[in-house]
Amino acid sequence: MKVCVYFEPSENRDNFEGARLRKNIKGALEIMGIPYCNNIVNKYDLIHFISIKDEEKINDAIESHIPTVISAFMCENDITARITNVRNENVGLSLKAIRVLNKVDRVLVPNQTGKEFLLKHGITSKIDVVTPGVKLSRFEKTNQIEDDVFYRYYQLEKDAKFIVSIGTYDDKECLKALKEVARKCPKYKFFFFGVGQNAKKLYKSRNVPSNLKLALLMNDEVYCSMMKQASIYLSFDNSKHSPITLLDAASSKTQIVALEPLSYNEEILKETRAYTCANVGEVVLTIEGLMKGSLPFKVEEAYEFAKKNSLEKLGEELKEEYENIITEAKKK
Repeated sequence: MKVCVYFEPSENRDNFEGARLRKNIKGALEIMGIPYCNNIVNKYDLIHFISIKDEEKINDAIESHIPTVISAFMCENDITARITNVRNENVGLSLKAIRVLNKVDRVLVPNQTGKEFLLKHGITSKIDVVTPGVKLSRFEKTNQIEDDVFYRYYQLEKDAKFIVSIGTYDDKECLKALKEVARKCPKYKFFFFGVGQNAKKLYKSRNVPSNLKLALLMNDEVYCSMMKQASIYLSFDNSKHSPITLLDAASSKTQIVALEPLSYNEEILKETRAYTCANVGEVVLTIEGLMKGSLPFKVEEAYEFAKKNSLEKLGEELKEEYENIITEAKKK
């Protein structure tokens, strides 16, 4: 069995969610000893997609009778890999997303909530739950020079406490909430990293608190250092959380604080692993409590959850999925 793992975003986003999922899939296949390729013109038994924007390539594979798989709800902060759209705070699927997801042999989602959402929106392809995986060793503190890259990159004092969030600049409500929190927590440094159609315009905006740094996405070395050293990771996307980034935060032992309502990551955001807040005021109180020591960090329990979603686990699940899909295709 040979697999093509296909994801070629138009811009270089090696550190962002779709590309990180691609790395996770490849790493998981290596662990399982399953050969894979990136080049779509190679010979392979199955092709795994990450973006609905590759509809043309999906059509080509179907015409060639090659089994097709697509990952969904793994990378909803990534404008290339996301499947949902948001209108007037309502999350839905575009006609293209419905069309593409109903073409493939299998849709892989991170949890039952995602599966139920797709079924509700008319997806008839078979849907299975598979972890997005996380490479735990990426976030181990083993090399001080590499671990401290983020401090040097942003000229922070060594061991300075800071809070991070990742998303898209198109999500105005997320940015509004983050600015409000930063203003109410002037003692702490905040960072927001994202992409989006308005990214270059908004990240240079002067209408932000002095303790909040808006930036574009950084390279993978800086990203890993940031996750290792951050005190808190804020999940502020009310409509669609991204499990791959939350797993990175959990494996880094960075405390997750999320703003309700919660949509697709009910497992990692359970109260034993994360703090969930009903409003911005509760977020502020939670940050203050964590930073001052009056609230306990729940990172060990979150880390145990991340361990259960390792690349080894992903590899086992993908192997089973691929074998089943290929067997089903031969019966057609």
